[in-house]
Formats: sequence, structure tokens, C-alpha cells
Amino acid sequence: MKRTLKKALQIIGIILLVLTVLLAAFGGISYSLYYAPEAAELPCRGCEGEARAAAINGFDLYYREIGNNPERPPVVLLHGGPGQSSQTFKDGFDFLADDYRVVFYDQRGSGNSQIRPGADFYTIDLLVEELEALRREVIGADKIILVGHSAGGALATRYAIAYPQHVEKMVLVCALPPNGGQATGGVMMDALIASMNVLAGNLPPADPLEADRQFNELSFKTSANRLYDPSRTSLLEDMGYASLAVNRDITRSTLGGNFDEKLSQLAFPTLVIYGKGDNSTSTGEAMARRISEIIPDATLVAMERSGHWPYLEEPERFQTVLSDFLAE
Repeated sequence: MKRTLKKALQIIGIILLVLTVLLAAFGGISYSLYYAPEAAELPCRGCEGEARAAAINGFDLYYREIGNNPERPPVVLLHGGPGQSSQTFKDGFDFLADDYRVVFYDQRGSGNSQIRPGADFYTIDLLVEELEALRREVIGADKIILVGHSAGGALATRYAIAYPQHVEKMVLVCALPPNGGQATGGVMMDALIASMNVLAGNLPPADPLEADRQFNELSFKTSANRLYDPSRTSLLEDMGYASLAVNRDITRSTLGGNFDEKLSQLAFPTLVIYGKGDNSTSTGEAMARRISEIIPDATLVAMERSGHWPYLEEPERFQTVLSDFLAE
């Protein structure tokens, strides 16, 4: 009996070892396939006329402004993705131009801004320093009002933690937390994300432009599920160019860490908005409540008939909520 049990345990051990080796091999292969494509090589596009190219930290950024009120801190809009575009805001914030200077820009490798190959160019820390250089060298204001949507919310909170002295107020709209909603990161998480994408059939082609084309098509299809009314897909059209590699590399740099203590030290007013129909655990109601409970001077507002884009789905109420907060 003992010999039989011992032999069975040995067989089970061998099977587990083989499975571990196979899983590790699959993770390694998935990692090499998923992270192989680099970003495309593209200059700043459409950076003329009302827009211009702002040379910041080695990248030409698509940059434009509306409104002009030197008596109030400018409003700086931080788009999501990562790697998407300020076109995602459409005309949702144009109403602020009557009372504020409103700044739109595409982060490095995003939208119409310059894109360069190389994963080391695309980290959340570099986006923070890019925003600070933009504030200092181009916007020229001592204090700014940050408005971060989705992954732009992670950038907003990371910047606020690094440079709180330059933040007048902060608005987080369906925002990712500063750690991207994941307490851990690193190689193991990279391999897991790669494996999940490979199993789901999301294996990017080697050509970066083709990879971006497929990524944009997939993003449009899946985004409909994050609308309060999934039939209103016209709201998601013409959202600008998004880079797969930039999205992938900035996302992986964001994951991990606990920022609760640093968030609890922020002393300026913060508005946290979420859409009741946003089905993401990282940007939905639970996360919005958690962030609003950690930041001391935070106001939480639910948009009852919105998903992930309240400024497009409920524009009138969104404008009232934001205007009231900024006027306080």
C-alpha cells in the first residue's frame, strides 16, 4: 500500500513538473510574440494651423489650445488609452473656453504626436516628466487644473503625487488608479498578460502599422460594451490614432505598487466622476469610491446614464457638474 501511494505521488509530481515546464514555455513564447512588435516611426501629424508641434523631451507633441483667461489656472486634458488621442474628448470640454484656457495635447507616441520605436520611451514616469516639462516650458503656468480620463486619470494622480505644488484642482473621469488597478507588475504579470492575449487570439502582426490598424478596429468594437447605451457607437467614431505598442508598454509600466498613502496626502480639491454603466472594475463605481475615500478633499459624482464617456453620453449634466466644481 505504501509503495503504491509513493509511486502515485511520484507520478503526480512528474506530471506537475511537466505541466509547470509547459506553462513556463508557453508563457515565454507568448511573451516574445506579444511584446515583439515595436511602435511605428511617425512624425507629428496635423501639427499646423490651430494646432502645433511642441518639442518636449525628445518628442514633437500635438498641442492646441482654446480659450484664454490668464486670471485662472489653465485646464489641461489628459487622454486615456494609454496611447490614444485628445480627439477622444471631441467637443466635450469646449464649453470651458468661455472661462478658462483649455489645453489639449497628445502624449508621446499617442494620437497625432510623434511616435518612435523603442519600449523604453513609453513609461508612466516619462509621461509625468513630459507633462511637467509641458507645464513649465509651453503652458507657462505655475498651477494647472488636471482633468484625466481613463488611463489619463492614472497619469493625473501620478503627476499630482510628484508635483502637488503645481496642481490647483484635479478631475478624475472614469479614471484608472495610479497603479492601473493592479497591485503587482513585473515579468510574471507581463507573461500572464501576454499569455491571455495569445489565448484570446490577440496576437499582433509584426508590422507596426498593421498592428495599430487591427488594434484600432478591435478597440472600437470592444468599447461599445462600455457605453451605457451600446447602440450609441457613433459617439466612439473618429477617436484618433492609437498605437498598440505604446498602449502595451505604458500599461505594463503603470502596473504595481500601492499609492494610498501618497494619495491621502493630496491637499487640493478633487472631483471623481464615474459612469454607472462603466463595466470595468478598474474605472467603474467601486474604484471611483475607493479613490474618493482615500483623497481627503474629494467629491464623488455618479453619472446615472453614462458608461465610460460621461462627457459624451450625458453632456449637459457633465458640464453642470464640472462647472460647479471649478467655480467653487
